[in-house]
Amino acid sequence: MKTKLLFTSLLSASVVLSGCSLIKGELVRQSRSAAENKAKTADKTTTENNSTTKNNATTTKNQNSTDKVYGLNEEWIVDGQWKLKITEVKTTPDRNKYSKAQVAQVVIIKYTYENLGYKDEYQDLFLIPRTVVDSAKKVSEIYPVRSSKYPEPTPVGAISESTVGYGLSMESDKIKVYFEQFDHNAKKMQKATFEVPVTK
Repeated sequence: MKTKLLFTSLLSASVVLSGCSLIKGELVRQSRSAAENKAKTADKTTTENNSTTKNNATTTKNQNSTDKVYGLNEEWIVDGQWKLKITEVKTTPDRNKYSKAQVAQVVIIKYTYENLGYKDEYQDLFLIPRTVVDSAKKVSEIYPVRSSKYPEPTPVGAISESTVGYGLSMESDKIKVYFEQFDHNAKKMQKATFEVPVTK
């Protein structure tokens, strides 16, 4: 009798836990869906506003278009939010003895950004490459080098000068660097692509 009761209790607990797991999964799905819908709504609103003012639309496209590929020392400007440029990409012979990464080349990306008006209740503006791709079209990872100067949360009016090392899978003459950041109040995901030469 005790065994039967114990089995029944364990079965009930299992059902409850499974139900909680399903509810949690559904909440995560709904949260993601809401975020996607918010982004789509923001994009739709932007498109409608741009269609009413042709000149403004042209300016916005030139400065914020995700189709544009920026070069060395070209500024990615998001009006009233921030501006960013990559000033140098150079190789370094430095290797970290504690890193297990197998790399053919280590590059140091030097870039600066200025906070033009971005505010957030949790953290000031913080920009770091989302993705770095080498000549073999392989995604590279951050590689710890002594000369790295990682970005810091940057308040309105301040400028951050940062250097971050990346390990490449093959020696490259140029790399692509991708940045992504939600603008103020997470209204829209802003994106920029840079294609920059590697100095040896």
